[in-house]
Amino acid sequence: MANQKKQKTQILFNKIQNLIFKKKFKQANKLCDYLLKTNKREFHANANKANILAELGLHKKSIKYYYKALKISPDDQAVLFNLGTTLYDLDKYDESIKIFDKLIKMQPKNVDAICNKANALVALGKHTQAILSYNRALKILPTDIIVLNNKGIVFAGKSRHKDAIKCFDVALKVNPSDVDTLCNKGNSLLEIENFKDAAECFESALEINPQDYDARFRLGVVYNHTNRPKEAILCFNRVLNKDNSNSDALLNKGIAYMALGKYKYSIVNFDKALQNDRDNFEAMYQKSRSLVQIGKHKQALLLLKKTAKKDHSHHHHEHENMHHSLKEKILKDEYFRKLQNEKGFLSFLKRLS
Repeated sequence: MANQKKQKTQILFNKIQNLIFKKKFKQANKLCDYLLKTNKREFHANANKANILAELGLHKKSIKYYYKALKISPDDQAVLFNLGTTLYDLDKYDESIKIFDKLIKMQPKNVDAICNKANALVALGKHTQAILSYNRALKILPTDIIVLNNKGIVFAGKSRHKDAIKCFDVALKVNPSDVDTLCNKGNSLLEIENFKDAAECFESALEINPQDYDARFRLGVVYNHTNRPKEAILCFNRVLNKDNSNSDALLNKGIAYMALGKYKYSIVNFDKALQNDRDNFEAMYQKSRSLVQIGKHKQALLLLKKTAKKDHSHHHHEHENMHHSLKEKILKDEYFRKLQNEKGFLSFLKRLS
């Protein structure tokens, strides 16, 4: 009798696994519930239900079942790993780290656990500790592309782009056609203004995946920086075909038209960007530059005043810095030379002091 019950349970578990494999999570969940009605302390039913709920995006509900499974089998490594990743998804980073630490004690060479712990440390802003964890993972598996990229992204976030590029280069030796790595390297090269190599990275990424719209956008930005405005516009058009309200693409497309001297076209794009975000300071600034070029000096000055308006959510000291930097920017900007002798413009600059 006991054997029959065991066999029936095993058949149901096989069905659950098959349904999970086919991504039929709701059906699999019903079978787990059926088993749990019979026995609340059934380990596999609790563990599988937890995984299913996590897959369905019901992370909070899944946690309860992971802990139920761990009460039955406290050292189950798969459950610990899945619990750690689910806690991470819920932004419970400290709890996530504790779970990964427990797992790493049991499996000191578990690269995935070490990497996930590092990711949680990054989320807590503990970048130095995160780098140490990534280094530990790379001692075990020096060619792990995910770890190399994550470590590189942390360096990039700290503006240590040369260190970041070293990580991405190691990853590209492992897989020269990894699109994520090519884009990450391209982003760091763009930040240090190595536009030639950045363009090569994004172009390579797009040869592999022409549908990577972020790479397409970044390539457009590089083209803007390298006097290739027509090619930049083609890039931004591709991005806007996918998302016609992409403010960054509209802004940069406007800048490309400015480089071509087509100021009316640039203004159209800046206006579209401002429709999406009326406080887009860069769009206001660039539009004011374009307005000067078509002789609309009063409109340009009104817009400059708007960009300089105090944002009441900031502190006064921060406003002074913002106004000072805006004044410096305007004084150095060739586009505003035509306004240099106008009284309204000069008094506006004085007020920025």
